[in-house]
Amino acid sequence: MIKKNLGFIILIILLVSLDIYWKQIFYTAFLIYGLFIKFLLSDSVSGRFRKSLAIIIWATFSVILGLTFYVNHYLPHGSSYPTGEIVCRNDDRGPCGEQYKEDLRGVNIPSWAKFLRESEGDLLLFGLFFAGLVISSKDKIGKKIG
Repeated sequence: MIKKNLGFIILIILLVSLDIYWKQIFYTAFLIYGLFIKFLLSDSVSGRFRKSLAIIIWATFSVILGLTFYVNHYLPHGSSYPTGEIVCRNDDRGPCGEQYKEDLRGVNIPSWAKFLRESEGDLLLFGLFFAGLVISSKDKIGKKIG
């Protein structure tokens, strides 16, 4: 069993070590997400459960996408401040300009709205979208192969 999963075990050790080294949980969360996707693709998940889970994932994706739109267009915005970084468009060919970020400390919006306004909301949306695609296409791929 260890020989069969040696690469996977090394990957787990590497991701957990990176989290310990940088004192954050991003890589552990990434590992758990990968294990979730692997579980969704396994044959131990029944078709009915997979369909129910696909509906839940796509509904969650739709709600978070709608909330993100609402937060970005209808809730108050904070002032912008320069980060000191120069960002260039078109694969660093230009135009270049200083990067600005929104200061959310003084804005009177809920913390979930601040989470969605920052880049973490985009990461959550991307993860849900990918999981929805994987779980929705599992049955279609299995029918074409089988």
